[in-house]
Parts: sequence; C-alpha cells; structure tokens
Amino acid sequence: MDLKRPVENMFKGMRRLRFYEVLLLVLIAIIIGAWSILEITRSALFCGNACHIMRPYYDDWKKSTHNQVACVECHNPPTTAGQLTPDWGAIKQIAGYMTRPYSERIRADISDAGCLQEGCHSKRLLDGKVFFREDILFDHRPHLGQLRRGKILRCATCHSQIVMGNHVTVDENTCFICHFKDRDKSKATARCRLCHGTTPERTRSMDKNFDHTDYTARGVRCTMCHPAIIRGNGEVSEDRCVGCHKKRMKINLSQPEGLLHRKHVTDHNIRCEDCHDPIKHSTPNESDLAQLDCSSCHENKHKAILSLYRGLGADGIDPMPSPMYVSQVGCNGCHLASEDITGNAPTAGAGSAKDVSAACDECHGDGYRTLVAKWKKQLHKKIVLAELKLKEAEKAIAVSRANAGIIDSARKILKKSRHNFLFIRASVPVHNPDYAVTVLDRTVLDLEKTITLVRQVNDGV
Repeated sequence: MDLKRPVENMFKGMRRLRFYEVLLLVLIAIIIGAWSILEITRSALFCGNACHIMRPYYDDWKKSTHNQVACVECHNPPTTAGQLTPDWGAIKQIAGYMTRPYSERIRADISDAGCLQEGCHSKRLLDGKVFFREDILFDHRPHLGQLRRGKILRCATCHSQIVMGNHVTVDENTCFICHFKDRDKSKATARCRLCHGTTPERTRSMDKNFDHTDYTARGVRCTMCHPAIIRGNGEVSEDRCVGCHKKRMKINLSQPEGLLHRKHVTDHNIRCEDCHDPIKHSTPNESDLAQLDCSSCHENKHKAILSLYRGLGADGIDPMPSPMYVSQVGCNGCHLASEDITGNAPTAGAGSAKDVSAACDECHGDGYRTLVAKWKKQLHKKIVLAELKLKEAEKAIAVSRANAGIIDSARKILKKSRHNFLFIRASVPVHNPDYAVTVLDRTVLDLEKTITLVRQVNDGV
C-alpha cells in the first residue's frame, strides 16, 4: 500500500486550510481597521485636531449648544446607511488639500434632513411664531415651506455654519440682505411690522418714557422717528466671485437671478454675505442722523446744528438734548420736502432742506405747526438782545480803568459768551429751542454782570 500520496494530500489540505485562516484573519483585521478608522474619523475630536483649517470650527462647536452632537450627525445624511456610505465630498476635499489642484474654496454642508431628523428639530415647523430676540417674531413655516422672493431657502441659509464665536446660529446679515435688498421694489418684505409686530406701545429711549399709541393710531410712518435704520444696498461685485472660484473664469452676473441663487443658495448653501455687500439694520449713530439727506448736497455743514440738537456745544451749560433727538428723529423727519438753490452758492442746483411746518401736524396732531413760528419769533428776540449785550460788554471792557485781574476775568466771560452766542446763531436754534433759550439767557445774564462790574470800577465804586 502506497502511503505517500495520502500524506501529501493531507499536508496540502492543511496548507490550504491555513491559507484560508490567514486570509480570514486578514479580512477581519481589515474590517476592524476600517471600522475603527470610520469611527475615529466620525468623532468631533478628529475633525478638530486632524486639520488646522477645521480648528476654529471645532472650537466654536465646543462652545455652542450643539456640542453634544457629533459632526457627522449634521454633515452626513441622517440615516445609518448614509453614515456608512463614504463621504465622497470629504474625500475629494482631502485629496484636493493634499495635492493642491482644487479651484474652489473647501466647504462643508448641512442638509435640511440633518436639521429636521427625528430627535433634533423635527417639530420646528410646527412651532409657529417664536421670539428670535427681544420683540422680533419669526415663523419657520413660510421660510421653509414657501418660496421667499422666488427662492428656495434651507435651514443653513439663515443658520450660518459659522458666525464668529458661534456655530450654526442665525446670522442677521442674511435676514437684512433678503428683506431689504431692492427694498423700494419689494416693500412687502421691508415692512417694519413684519418683524416688529410686538413692539410695546410704551417704551424707554435714552432714559425717557415714550408712548407709541397716538402715533400708531394716526398712521405715522416708523421712519419719521427711526431714520437711517437701513444702510447699504447689498450689491454684488465680480470681485466677490473670485474669492471662492480661485481660477478666474468668465463671470456673467447678468444670468437669471433665479439660476444664480439656485446654484449658490439652494444647491450649495453659500452664505448671502459671501456674494452681497452688507446691509446694516440698527439704530443710527449721531453721524448717520446728521448725514441723512443733507450730505447729498453739502458736507460737514451741520455740525453746529447736530450739536445743538444733541444739547451740546455751549460752554458752561449742562447737556439738554432735544426731545426729538431722544426719540431719534432725523433731518427728514421734519424736512419732508426740498427746494432748488440757484445762484453761485456751493449747493446751487442740488436742492436744500425746506422747512415744512406741516410735519409737526403729521406727527403731533393739528395745531402744532404754529409752534415753529412762535419759537422762531421768541428766539430772534433773544438773539438780538444777546448781540446788543455782547457789543455793549466789548465797549465797556475796552474803556474800563479796572485792574488787570478784573479785566482778565471780564475778557474770559466775554470770550465764553461770544462763543455761545455765535454757536446758537449758527445752529438754527429752532432745532432745540429749550436749549437755545437757556444758552441765550445765560449769555445775557453773564454779559450784564460783566458790564456792571467794569462800570462800577469806572465810576469809582
């Protein structure tokens, strides 16, 4: 009996079995390794530490309300199958970063499905109107369920993927661009009450109580008292395109607006401010109030008027802002019309703000327009009196035989009084009549005391 062949067959079988065992072990190792890599790369820690570009996003995420939610829960499709599917977009970005051939800015994306998945914000659309902040109402349903200005919005259109110091929070610049771009043509989206529908009738401004009731009842426009609250036009320049599209291309901004927004906003979730110039919506500062319409004719001609309006500018007088300034009424709150200027004036042909007393009645009710004429008449008399006293004091000091100390004190008072007089006369005092009257009365009183003092010395008293 030949035993050699069975032994050889046995060894061949053992080698074949060992090969399959090794192959199985290798496959198991590959599966475990792949699964481990998948789990590691799905962790937020890996996202934050593996790439310096992701570090600021990771730091903002750690401080956000989403810091218990893994990156992939939002950035990958919200299904188990989806999360096991290779993220070809991320692989493409990594390859592009390593080989440097990419022509577009590396971006992450968040689908609406990621936000509205079960256990997250699945019932957000059912919440109805909610307070965004303070008295600002917001309703998600019309923004996500309907076209907005002909465009399809997504969750991340408003909830920016990174606002400095935050993560996936609302970027108000998006609201302003969408609501106020071409606001003259799209007045419906720029209506104040659309967002400020719960503004209290009684409120405080600059430590003063203010009641909106009478004004809203008579239909006074919000912009009469809140001017320059929208600043900017949200235009798009070609330079913005190059910021993302590294390779210069033939850019055609004349393409249909709907196509550009579908490609950038709906398909790729590009932030509005990445393309559009900013539009600001806030309480104007003092320079904004002074330059509302006047700057279109001439510049820096209203410093004295603005100072008077703010209740500042006079030497030795406590601040006394006009109630209109406290209420944030700008130039065009009263100057509702303009008139042409002719001749050789620097502003010839440009138009000048025109006094329209009817604006008083429009805001405050019938009969208020007569106050302007009364104020002007009263202030004119006081200016004439102050000018007479100023000339009288100058003459009295010039001929006085008083000692140097008294003359020096008198001249200081004269200098302050002259400054205050010229300031009031140049500032059109009707812009803050109470302050102007206080300054002029104090000026006359100081000048009379000075005149009496130097004359007593002349008379030997």
